[in-house]
Order: sequence, then C-alpha cells, then structure tokens
Amino acid sequence: MVSLEQLPQVDRIILLTACCFIILAGLKMFGGFIGPMLMSVFAAIIFSIVSQWLQKKGMKPRVASYLAFFLFVALLIGVSAMVIYSLSPLIGYLPKIEEGIVSNMNTLHISLSKFGIDLSTIIPASQVSGSLSSFSPEMITSVIGQVSALFIVLFTTLFLLLEATIFSNKINSILGSYRQELADRMTEFGSIVIEYVIIRTKVNFVTGAGFALVLVFMGIEDPWLWGILMFVLNFVPYIGFIIAIIPPTLLALVEIDPFAAILVVFLASLVNLLSENIIFPELAGRSMELSPAVVFISMVFWGFLLGASGVLVAVPLTVLFKMILESYPETRDIALFFGIGEEKVEG
Repeated sequence: MVSLEQLPQVDRIILLTACCFIILAGLKMFGGFIGPMLMSVFAAIIFSIVSQWLQKKGMKPRVASYLAFFLFVALLIGVSAMVIYSLSPLIGYLPKIEEGIVSNMNTLHISLSKFGIDLSTIIPASQVSGSLSSFSPEMITSVIGQVSALFIVLFTTLFLLLEATIFSNKINSILGSYRQELADRMTEFGSIVIEYVIIRTKVNFVTGAGFALVLVFMGIEDPWLWGILMFVLNFVPYIGFIIAIIPPTLLALVEIDPFAAILVVFLASLVNLLSENIIFPELAGRSMELSPAVVFISMVFWGFLLGASGVLVAVPLTVLFKMILESYPETRDIALFFGIGEEKVEG
C-alpha cells in the first residue's frame, strides 16, 4: 500500500484537493443536520463553564450539569417569550393590513388600466386577501415545524453537559501529557465563544435600536416593539432580519403609502448593513484576533455550507480553525493570515 508521502507532489495536491471538495460537499448536503449539532456543541461549551463554576462552589457534577441545562432552557424560553410578545400585535393588524393592500391594489389597477394593463389578470385581489388570511396559520405551522429541531438541540446539549466530565476523563487518559495543553485550549475556546455571544448581543442591540428609531422617524405604530423583534430575530442573520422588517413595512404601506414602505426597507437595510458589515466584523475581529475581512468571508462561507445556523457559528468555527493552525509549527504562518496584522513571525 502506497502512503501519502510516497506519492508525487502533484498527485498529493490533487488527492488533498479532492478530499477537501468531498468534505465540503458532505457539509453542504447535511448542513441542515450538522448546523444545529454545532450549535448544541457551542451551547454545551458555554454552559459547561457555568457547570464547572457551580462544581467549584461545592455542587455535585450531575446536579451542576442539570442546573446549567435549566439555565439554558430558561434563556431559550425568555427569548421565545420576547418573540411572541413582539409578534402578538401583528395578529390584530392583519385585517387592517389586508384592507390597506387591497385598497392600494385597486388604486394601482385603476392607474394601470389607463395604459391598457389589466392587473387583475396578473394578481387577483382575492388571491392577496387569501394569502394574508393564511399568513398567521402558515407562520404557526412554520414555528411548529421547528419544534422538532429545537428539541434535538435541547437534548443534545443536555447529554453533552451530562457527559462533559466523563468525556474529559476519557480525553485525559488518551492524551496523557498533552491533556493540560488541551484543557488550556478548550478553556480559551470557551471564553472566545462567550465573548462572541456578548458581541453578537451588542450588535443586535444597535441594530434593534437603530431600526426602532427609523420607525419613530417614519411614524409607524409600536416602533420599539418591532425594535425588540429585530433584536431577537437578528441572532439568526439575514433570515431573521427579513422576517423582522415585514410587519412594519406592511404597516407603512397601509398607514402611509407605498413610498413609505420602500423607505422603511431601505433605511432598515442601511442600519443592518452598517451593523453587520462594519460594526460586527470590527468588534469580533479585534476581540478574537481575526481580520474583519476574514470574519465577513467566514460568515459567507459557513452560511453557504450550513445555512442560517452556519452564519451563527461561523466566527467560533473560524477561531477554532485558527487555533488548530497555531498549534503546529508547519501551519503557524498560515494562521497569521487570519489575524488582524499585529502578530509577528518569529525567527
């Protein structure tokens, strides 16, 4: 059997490139499963630190793990409650929104009919009415469809927390003298993940507050309510933003005019653009010693492979990859590429 070292350099490059493409294709194919699993792993890392702190206070390991898990569940319930609180007024606005859209369509129909264009043959008003009437049930159905995935994340996180001590002992027995180095690396990585969550929260607060101020300026009802919704949903990048701007955009359409709705979308997109493409890469890059360009590219890359959950875990995954590269002298120079340009190559 021929080993990798015995192959010509060109063949090795081709083989390694093919392996990389196969791995990336597998990640893309199973991204809907791998993404939530990675989120569970990162949640377990964050709350295992809480569990370790409780154990240092004298609590038994299993009890500390359960308590950390319940804290995780309480956090999810709190976030869900904020979303429900923000969306509940939307149900009352639906008839008003439906009436306003139908009225605007009738006006548009009259205007276009002067040029010989019959809009009713393209988009019947009854179709719009039916679509809006089914919006609430469809939204509920979509939420129910995510419950199974949420339970998978919850139970995976629970088992990871419960097995954290056992898994750590297994790793220690396997690695022997290298266990302290691994422990230091994992502690560092856990701190980075927590720092990432804090930064993500700060950026979401800026986005939510900016969005609310835009709505105040536009005179839209319940601006701070929609700002809270933006704050919460922006933890799911891109998709969350799109969902959050729909209700106030529809309100601007029916309460003011179509131009106001377009202006809401434009200003909200501008706020989100500044937050996600300038503030977030800068904060995350400086805090985690990653180049802002690398942060942005990693979000695009992991988002393409794993979907919305990939964008959530993009920065922690990139930091982990950088830490692995820094662990070996042969790849340490490559790790410098991910940095902010302040490292110096030794030698």
